[in-house]
Amino acid sequence: MIRVRKSELDELNTFCEMERQSHAKAFIHASDLEQHLNDFKNPNIIYLSIDNNGELAGYFILATSQKTKTVEFRRIIVDQAQRGIGQIAIRKMETYCKEKLKCKHIWLDVYQDNAKGRYIYEKLAYKKFKQENYNNRTLYFYKKTL
Repeated sequence: MIRVRKSELDELNTFCEMERQSHAKAFIHASDLEQHLNDFKNPNIIYLSIDNNGELAGYFILATSQKTKTVEFRRIIVDQAQRGIGQIAIRKMETYCKEKLKCKHIWLDVYQDNAKGRYIYEKLAYKKFKQENYNNRTLYFYKKTL
């Protein structure tokens, strides 16, 4: 069974390892442990761990704005060995944002060349609302009302 929960500080090293896996490198700007530690302490940044039958399978990084009731869906990483659970995890994360964080909107950005990611977000009813160039790559921005 897939579930999401607040992450624990001692999981940050594992998150760094997951970010270095080949399937993740092309689509994220990996953070070092110091950056994760700083973000983890920030009350507006939420780390959620993805558990698959009790095993740590990945994580999310979310940035919240209580003023606008919006969540920035900054990152999802699913461990190479646990692939195939992302869509379920995203739905669970959306429920967490709606019920626990009382947020009404969620947005994200994804590189144009991340066809699998774009396909999943569109399948889950995220709508593209803009695009811009970043480091000679095109970023698409998607949003969803919860």
